[in-house]
Amino acid sequence: MRFRSTQNIFSDLGEVFDPNWMDSDKLVLPPNPKWDYSRPLQIEDVDIWEVIWEAGGGWGIYASWCPYAEFYMLTIGVNENKQTKEIEFFYGPLSQSAMLKRAKELNIPISTHDAWVEDEDMWLYSPPEIKSLII
Repeated sequence: MRFRSTQNIFSDLGEVFDPNWMDSDKLVLPPNPKWDYSRPLQIEDVDIWEVIWEAGGGWGIYASWCPYAEFYMLTIGVNENKQTKEIEFFYGPLSQSAMLKRAKELNIPISTHDAWVEDEDMWLYSPPEIKSLII
């Protein structure tokens, strides 16, 4: 797992790493408090991103790690002034599915894995239940 700050991503320099993490025989990760979804998450709210996929030329997919939320950022290339051409955000319920669909459209090779989701967080990964009234 790799982690980057927003500044790391847009300057293409470095990553979030503490050499002390290597002093343990267990996996040590940066803190990742949960986002409470009381308001929409903004890029300015994210301190640390998990790197999902990166390629040269400013291409990358990142997931909000600190705070931990269903919030993804997709960066698509850079221009001659080293400015990102396009940034797309995916937030909230079903954002992971939308991000994966967009990655497929862009031919980004991304793998998927099963992950455990707590019952109280299932609303973020399931389509809303459609209730019908039959009279």
